Amino acid sequence: MKPGESAMMVEEFEFYRKVRANYCNVSFMMWFTYRLSHRHSKTATARGAFSCGVNAHTQTLEYTIQLKSEPIGRPYSESGTFLFPSVYEEIPQQVIEYENYPIHKQRYRVPITYDWHEFVRSGARSGINVHTMQALLGKWKLRGKGEDFVDAKLKVTKLQFDW
Repeated sequence: MKPGESAMMVEEFEFYRKVRANYCNVSFMMWFTYRLSHRHSKTATARGAFSCGVNAHTQTLEYTIQLKSEPIGRPYSESGTFLFPSVYEEIPQQVIEYENYPIHKQRYRVPITYDWHEFVRSGARSGINVHTMQALLGKWKLRGKGEDFVDAKLKVTKLQFDW
C-alpha cells in the first residue's frame, strides 16, 4: 500500500455504516402525465424516497424505493370523429403507491479506494430514472368505476433527486 492510500481506503464495515447513514430515505420528486380526454393530458406529481443497503455476502448495493402520487382521477368522456370514436372511462380518485419496492442492485469492489459517494449516486441514477420509473408505472393498475382496470396512458416526464 502506498503512503496516503490508507486515508482513501474505506473498510467494508465502514462503507456499510456510511451508506446506511447517508443514503437512507433520500427523497425525490417525479412528474408524470395521464390521459384526461382526447388530446388532453394532465400533469401529476409523486413524492418518493430511496434507501440503499449493503449486502456484504454478495457485495451488492440494494436500492429500494417508496413512492406515493397525489390523487389522480378523470371523468367519463367520449370524443372523436366519425371514423375514430374514443371513450375514456371514468377513473375515481386514487393514488399510486409503492412501499419498499426493490428497484436496483449493483456490485461494489473491495477494497473501497474509490469515491463511494459518487458510486452510490450513480447507482441511484441508473436504477431510478425516467425509463425505470416508466416501467414501474406500467405495472400499476388503475381501477375504473366498475372495478375494471383502466389504461390512463401514464407517462413519466421528469425525475429530480434531493441530494
